[in-house]
Amino acid sequence: MKKLSSLLLVLSLTTSCAYIQNLIGDKPKEMTYLEKPKLDLKTFFNGDLESFAIMHDANGKTIGSYTAKIKGDWDDNKGVIKNNVYYTNGKKDNRTWLVTDNLDGTFDTVGHDVSDSETGKQIGNALQIAYILAVPQDGTKQKVKVKVENELYLVDENSMIGTSIVKSKDGKIISKSMVAVKKLSKN
Repeated sequence: MKKLSSLLLVLSLTTSCAYIQNLIGDKPKEMTYLEKPKLDLKTFFNGDLESFAIMHDANGKTIGSYTAKIKGDWDDNKGVIKNNVYYTNGKKDNRTWLVTDNLDGTFDTVGHDVSDSETGKQIGNALQIAYILAVPQDGTKQKVKVKVENELYLVDENSMIGTSIVKSKDGKIISKSMVAVKKLSKN
């Protein structure tokens, strides 16, 4: 009986640790996906795209929205994806990603405000990436690091929807966004 109690305690702690680790985002959760339509990062993020999002705080209160103009250019398996973001509060942000499609279902990204290069994955109709982003602190020139977890799902060859979760470095959710991306033209 004592061995069974010890085993149950170990299993309970292991499960709790895994749950907490997944909750704070130290390890991206395992994503589910559809087999079709099949996402090809180089095809979808090539040419002109437009993105729309609604942002909520950790309690679900709507706190803002934004639109983004996106331009993707590829040379073989190397791409440059430029984002010009326009928030409803008047703020603007620009981000340029250098992307390498590893041709094995993963891709590497580097951005000017991303702490390190990161590896994402694409499978079926989905892509997932988590990265540390340096963002300006309100009212100052200092930047604070936040963790961003993105999951996007291809709906048809020209449309994608998904979520973006921003967390503080201690794992607390700062915001959650619902995101839509629409392909406008192909290169």
